[in-house]
Amino acid sequence: MKYSCIIWDFNGTIADDLALSIDAINKVLKKRGLPCVKDTEAYRNVFGFPVWKYYKCLGIDLDAEPYEIPAKEWVDAYTAGISKISPVRGVQNVLQEIQNAGTIQIILSASEKNMLCNMLKQMKLNEYFQKVLGAQDIYGSGKAAIAEKFAKESSINLSTALLIGDTDHDAEVARTLGCDCLLYSGGHMSAEKLQACGFPVIDQMSEVLHAVFS
Repeated sequence: MKYSCIIWDFNGTIADDLALSIDAINKVLKKRGLPCVKDTEAYRNVFGFPVWKYYKCLGIDLDAEPYEIPAKEWVDAYTAGISKISPVRGVQNVLQEIQNAGTIQIILSASEKNMLCNMLKQMKLNEYFQKVLGAQDIYGSGKAAIAEKFAKESSINLSTALLIGDTDHDAEVARTLGCDCLLYSGGHMSAEKLQACGFPVIDQMSEVLHAVFS
């Protein structure tokens, strides 16, 4: 096994929640009379961290209202559809193969921790992870601070870890942690944006196995 630890992003990497995320943001936009995100390509080209910047790119006036208002609306719309979310295609097989190899697997996400744990249980994936690292609030500010805290407190040699995610923020976090990174183009950000990060980009989750076992 090439790595001692696999650090997984959650949304878009473990959970196939792209359609639900687009539906939720469109509910927020419709309430304000703003143009909806028309399709997956448009969403992947505008999405990013911190989430408040992404909201501003979509036309939400955060000078006229606090960011917390549309953020709460988004979470409410997203939570209402959580039962429809399924694992990313092929990810459970990857998780099982890595578990069979005896390698530690961790979730590192900007999503609120209790929601993360509930979604993992719903998808019956919680058994694969030794630790779930999530935010204490719902506002999607990113996970750099969570990663830094983990790096200080963990006994894991992060130079032998691999972070798997689907955004340029995951690439930033990997550099913060000093670990390798693999980016999945089937999630929340376009392949073109991911390729600019300087890390390998995969199109199918099954490609993870080659990366971790080669």
